[in-house]
Amino acid sequence: MRLRALGLAGLGLAGLACGARPSASPAASVDEQVTLYRDRALVRQRIEVTVPPAGTATLPIRVAAGVGPDDVVVLDRGELAVPELHVAHAIADQPPLALRDAAPPPEPVEDPIDQPPPEPPRPVAAAPTDLELVVGAPREGRFTLSLAYATDRLAWDAAYTMTTTAARDRAVLRGAVAIRNTTGIALRARTFLVDAELGGSRDRAAEHLAATLIGRAPAAPPAPPRDLGVIALGDAETRIELLAGDPPRRMRSVLVYDPIGTRLDHPGASPISDPALGVDTPAPTRVTESFEIDRDGRTTSGLPAGPVRLLERRPDGSLAMLGESHLFDPATRVADVDTVAIGTADGVVGHRERRDWFKDTDQKRFTEEFLLTIDNARPRPIDVVIREHLYRGQNWTLAYQSAVAAKEGPQQISLRTQVPANGRAKVLYVVVYTW
Repeated sequence: MRLRALGLAGLGLAGLACGARPSASPAASVDEQVTLYRDRALVRQRIEVTVPPAGTATLPIRVAAGVGPDDVVVLDRGELAVPELHVAHAIADQPPLALRDAAPPPEPVEDPIDQPPPEPPRPVAAAPTDLELVVGAPREGRFTLSLAYATDRLAWDAAYTMTTTAARDRAVLRGAVAIRNTTGIALRARTFLVDAELGGSRDRAAEHLAATLIGRAPAAPPAPPRDLGVIALGDAETRIELLAGDPPRRMRSVLVYDPIGTRLDHPGASPISDPALGVDTPAPTRVTESFEIDRDGRTTSGLPAGPVRLLERRPDGSLAMLGESHLFDPATRVADVDTVAIGTADGVVGHRERRDWFKDTDQKRFTEEFLLTIDNARPRPIDVVIREHLYRGQNWTLAYQSAVAAKEGPQQISLRTQVPANGRAKVLYVVVYTW
């Protein structure tokens, strides 16, 4: 079987792939890298090989379970010719299934009604794939080539905690990522993490480049890679701390009105023009008591999204949970703060009303006008963050807003207003979508 060859541009991920470990060989040494995506991982190996006077060499290579010769690509062959890659020690095909000894079918078992459903099986490592790579060289000596492949047997999850004191004016953020390796091989690799799916990250990078070239502000930057350092990824779960030594962050109490959330977000460039979208049912009126925590862009760049628990350390040293939320979602990628809701704000309600909707097919644009109203029954003024989601598409601009607005992500904005004691505040904005 002949080996496919691709440049880095063919993968669309220059510098972000990573590698596999060949079996021990005096003729070759390997430098490995891994880039973890939400759905798959890219493994790249840079191989230094010593070619004997004969001008050819056969290198044993061990790659992840389920990866075959057709799944491996050559990123850079240098001066080498790479005519062949095949499975090592290939054996003849197995006899047809009908000729094999079949195990007797299991006896049927009646499940009791009150028996809980079984837990899903945990992923287990499978046998790796052993390949042989045949290379040719113009002369005797030492040469280098790079190979890469994708695998779905490197999975990960991230989670965070924020810890504050009774003063509730500072919070310490800590996080960790758990990486599960079921490739069947142990890796010691420079590891990067990208909080996106592999195909989506490639498409987003292309859109960002295209927008930059034509002088248009990109709707959403691609997810930046997070360098996790050199990690030993054995046949088990490996936990990596993400924010060791991060200093306390400023925290303050705030009320948040977020009636829609991200459930309607359409990430495409062409907006959805259905006039009923987002207004077919009345918006909730709940306003939440929340805490707002400053975000440091230098230390949080590239951190993956994950759940967070806000904890309070009491004077006796015990911990009490104040609330739960989600951090670093793509919807909040450019936000300056994170918010964690801890309950419903008594005496404060919100209302969301669409005042106007107009579509201009000739100009390829349509506009929506929204009025947000906050009623405050408390005997003191309050500050409220109104969070709106421009869910129809990512090509939008604000034509008018009656309060200070900040972009928090590709389709999320925040509008801040103060509501007088026993009073009402109204915030109006007009958004224009184009295609």
